[in-house]
Amino acid sequence: MVSVQLLLVSDEMKAFAIILLCAFAAVQGRSAGVQSTKSAAALGENPWLVHLRIAVSTSGLLNTCAGSLIDQRWVLTSASCLSDARFIWIRYGVVDVISPSLVTESSAVRVHPEYNAATGENDIALISINRAVHSVDNVAPIGLAQSSDIPSSGRFCGFGEDDSAPGETLSCFGVSLSEEDGKLSASSDAGEVSEFDIGAAVVNDGVQIAVVVGASSDNGARLMPVNSYVRWIEETANISLSPEAVPEPEDNPVIFVN
Repeated sequence: MVSVQLLLVSDEMKAFAIILLCAFAAVQGRSAGVQSTKSAAALGENPWLVHLRIAVSTSGLLNTCAGSLIDQRWVLTSASCLSDARFIWIRYGVVDVISPSLVTESSAVRVHPEYNAATGENDIALISINRAVHSVDNVAPIGLAQSSDIPSSGRFCGFGEDDSAPGETLSCFGVSLSEEDGKLSASSDAGEVSEFDIGAAVVNDGVQIAVVVGASSDNGARLMPVNSYVRWIEETANISLSPEAVPEPEDNPVIFVN
């Protein structure tokens, strides 16, 4: 004979089990519903992005910001990034600050002649690399948007902040763009733009549309559209800019030409 034993469960135990199942389902539902678009950047995904370390002449301290390679000999960034810059270390092909693909040094800065530090007007600048940096898989210039039409969204990559210090690992996320009173800004629920990301590029469809000129309290950023400065950049750097997408990398290694 086969005996069958029934396990009697009290009403209290049943209720507790139901509560646990409901809590588990709720947590699972929240996890599945939240899709963060922030992700660690892979080497070669953003070959134009550069990390900048600035030796400040007035204090002797080091500042950190970012920029974009727009030509073999020029980096675009914000003027506020280069405030009182005495010397600049430029890191290329970097997803981790400790291990860049290439580092150059410069002290040649071209700040927009009508930059106003008090109001933030014309907060844009160039760094002359003084050597030619040829394109490879993870180091290549980006084209600049020349249309006055601002898209509704873009992509931002930066190193962020770690305990009030500059972050060291590159991550990217999408941003929504909005313009009010002639000022462009970016916002995102996926990540935060820090003060150490000033000078970084906001990109849409393979071209740079803006430069980050400041962080805002809502995890967003204040931006400077680049289309208004294409002519100044071309005349200052003596180059011709193309709005085309990122150029195809060359098979050759990075070459310096004095």
